[in-house]
Amino acid sequence: MSISYGKREGRGRPPIAESPLAEDVKQALVYRSQGKTWKDSAQLANMKYEKLRRWVAGNPAATDFLQQVTQENLDTSHSVLIASATKVAERLIELALDRKTKGYTAVGACEAVFRIIDKGVVDREQAESLKEIREMLHAIEGGRVVDMA
Repeated sequence: MSISYGKREGRGRPPIAESPLAEDVKQALVYRSQGKTWKDSAQLANMKYEKLRRWVAGNPAATDFLQQVTQENLDTSHSVLIASATKVAERLIELALDRKTKGYTAVGACEAVFRIIDKGVVDREQAESLKEIREMLHAIEGGRVVDMA
């Protein structure tokens, strides 16, 4: 079986770049987005590694699809983490304040609490600074006078 990369000449199979993604390619890319190797992804999708690599190299839709499913996986992971953040924070504080907690564990828990608080403050300050900078840029682009001091 031969898959062409370039322009189609006459009749026959269209080149990879012009072909819609095959289902086995999509499935392999889903496996890849889950952290599997390229070879394992191809094997799990019942296809040859070389075919998968040709599709990824020759069809921009393959790369787009891989980025899309990877982002969906990240979004799902973040949602799970965010949903449990309150319980984790409560547990962390519990460990930090519990007199039965070993000293080295309590120190680590306390440091983590302060790091999280500090990061939240810094992130908020940076967001406010970025907002001010954007407002200044919009004002400059719009020709308004802006006090930069």
